[in-house]
Parts: sequence; structure tokens; C-alpha cells
Amino acid sequence: MGGAREKLERLLASHCAPVLFRKKTANLVAAEQELAAYLPEVLAGSRISWIKLCSCRKYCHLLFYDRERLERYLEKEEHQEFLRAYGYEGRELPEKLQLLAERYEGYQKRGGEFPHEIGLFLEYPLEDIEGFILHQGKDALECGYWKVYGNVDRAREVFRLYDRLRQTLTALVAAGVSLKEGAAESAWQTYQQGY
Repeated sequence: MGGAREKLERLLASHCAPVLFRKKTANLVAAEQELAAYLPEVLAGSRISWIKLCSCRKYCHLLFYDRERLERYLEKEEHQEFLRAYGYEGRELPEKLQLLAERYEGYQKRGGEFPHEIGLFLEYPLEDIEGFILHQGKDALECGYWKVYGNVDRAREVFRLYDRLRQTLTALVAAGVSLKEGAAESAWQTYQQGY
């Protein structure tokens, strides 16, 4: 593996393992611009898609997502109701993602309002997104992959799972296994049998 490609694979293994193992809808990653050029090669043949939410001279913020899982997640009635309040009603997934990108870039570059709905795209529990909005990001019961305002025990369980997935995939990639091979379901099954 070349230097930049290897660096991208390590970055994705560290930040997107739950998505690659099909245990999460999406992850947000800040990557150096030069690495983004290798995305088509690194993710070729996978079911992972990405959209650039924002970029500057050196970095770009990319949302990596499992399209099928994300569509199913956003179709839940309570999620549709939440997104309706933010202007997403009647939009297909590509249009939703484009609107999210516009709002995220507006927040990052022009100091616009933070797009709280991004939490739903990232599969954070709705009660935690609503708690974050209500408490303005303060007074969380737990902090991990997101700020928890609801079911702490469930969140901790999910955090532990995400940690194990990240550790597994980063170790495989560091050992020379490609990101695609490392994220295969058989790798996860082998990992589970070893513990």
C-alpha cells in the first residue's frame, strides 16, 4: 500500500469501523484534502458511500454512510417527524444529504446555526439529540461517541461495541489487511470467536 492510501485506510479504520462493520449508519471524518483523492480506490466495491459536507484548504469533512441502513433508519416515523421540523420532508436520501451538507458548511464557514439533525444521520438516539438541543450541549449524563441524555446503560454498551470494532479494524489494517478485507463480516466473526 502507498503512503497516502495507507494513511486513509488507517483513518477510516479508526473513525468508521462501526459503519464498515454494518453496526452504525454513518460517521463524520475530518480528512486531509490529499487523502480524499484515494476514496474511490479504497472504497471500491464496498457498500459505503460518502459526501463532502465541508472543506477548507487543508481538510475536508466527509460523511461516510451505509446507504441502505441510513435510509431504513431515517424512515422510522419518529425520525421523519423530527426531520420534518428541519425541512427534510418529502426529500429522497441524496436531497437530504445535500441539505445537510449545505447546513453543515453554513455552520462551519459562516457561523450559521448548528445542524442538530446531523445526530440523526449519525444514528444517535433521538432522545439524546433532543436532550442535547434542550440542554444546549451541557449537563450530559455521559459523554462518549455522543452526549447522552437518555439511556446511559444502553449508550455505554454501544460505546463498548464501537470501541471493540475500532480496535479490531485498526489492528487488522496495521497488520497489512486491506480495509475492505478487514471489514468483511468473516473478520468480525473471527474476532468474536477469539473473545
